[in-house]
Amino acid sequence: MAPDEVSFASEEAFYDIYTWRAGHKRAMRDPAFFQPPEGQADNLITTNNVKFHARIRGLMSHSFTEESLYEQAPLIEGHADVLISQLQQRATSSENLESGALVNVTDWVNFFTMDVIGDLALGEDFGCLVKGEYHDWIRTLFQYLKAMTIAAAPRYWPVMQFLFEKAIPKSIKDDAKRHQQYAYDRINRRLDSKTDRQDFITPFMKHNPNFENMSREEILSSFSFVIIGGTETIATSLTGLFNHLAMPQNKAILDRLTKEIRSTYKTEDDITVESITRAKLPYLEAVIQEGLRICHPVPSGLPRIVPPGGDEYTGIWLPGGTRLGVRIFAVNRSAKYFQDPDTFVPDRWLPEGERPSEYDNDNLSASKPFGVGFHSCLGKLLALVEIRLVLTRILWAFDIAEEEGMHVHFDDFPVMMMVEKQPLMLRLSARKGVNYKAAGVNTAQ
Repeated sequence: MAPDEVSFASEEAFYDIYTWRAGHKRAMRDPAFFQPPEGQADNLITTNNVKFHARIRGLMSHSFTEESLYEQAPLIEGHADVLISQLQQRATSSENLESGALVNVTDWVNFFTMDVIGDLALGEDFGCLVKGEYHDWIRTLFQYLKAMTIAAAPRYWPVMQFLFEKAIPKSIKDDAKRHQQYAYDRINRRLDSKTDRQDFITPFMKHNPNFENMSREEILSSFSFVIIGGTETIATSLTGLFNHLAMPQNKAILDRLTKEIRSTYKTEDDITVESITRAKLPYLEAVIQEGLRICHPVPSGLPRIVPPGGDEYTGIWLPGGTRLGVRIFAVNRSAKYFQDPDTFVPDRWLPEGERPSEYDNDNLSASKPFGVGFHSCLGKLLALVEIRLVLTRILWAFDIAEEEGMHVHFDDFPVMMMVEKQPLMLRLSARKGVNYKAAGVNTAQ
């Protein structure tokens, strides 16, 4: 850390730092970290203005309700259909029907999350799933995130600003500009289309018909950040989940989850946004919660600033201007809260009496994958739906296994603000006894 920065690793600190407490001032977002990119308006993600945040979040929340999610379901399910169809074509081709297809799962879950968020936020998908490749805009996304991270550094050490600016290659700066302009162009096109398609924009604009409550510039800036938050985080957690499920030592976990899914849903058509939301499968939920604990996409947490006059956090007095935050990785991997904290154990999330007794004292509430308080994740419902849908559809249709000699571990992935996903090569075999109409192959024969 630093002389003016304090890191916490406790559940109590989540509430003290990130929520409103009677008799205390709010710890504000660290302005050195949270700033809109040059030339952008303030937005939901970067603002430090409490009234501005309340106004923008209130308007945008209409797009993320459970009711809106069910209305958006056909778009989401349509992309899941394309994902499964593409994987089926590979797994049921003549050369792969017996041995299965070697698939980079990292890419395919990223294709899915990008096409979903493109359809919902921009009014058009990126064509990743259909083409089986990244759109140019997406190739620049992580470079964009890197540029934002590096650009924040001189705000911590202003005397070094010149050197930091020199450290950012021109190619990254150019990619960042292209990334921003592409998002702006597509959002503007959707705003001007005057359609009532069920996506993020329709319910949002019903409460902002003439831009009287949120300007076009504020919309452009906020929704461009929504695209980032709604893709990389979900895809990263899904990659981590598949990574752990496919590890040989976790075969019993994978088998139990697969059995639960296949015994619950008799056909692919039974797996819908509504069915996986209303009737949650106990073991699937346990697997997801454990995946979000052990594979959090933003392990470092988000920084705050102690307000002027100082305040107390978890019983510790800190002077005004001190930087502070909860390190999510440290909490999620703390033996104080979790037995075997570095081990993937979904069973710890099962109800008392069903989970192994050695996990009875785990403090499960210490894991807060979507944050707490007024800055908690607005897209929580969508994230959980996408994770449930992808896991359920893939494990219903395919047997998955780690490819020998190609083992990777999520914990070894590099981090720059967010976990930087690496290729995850798994072998997907077509489930026996299933008629894959999309691929034109009947494995029931």
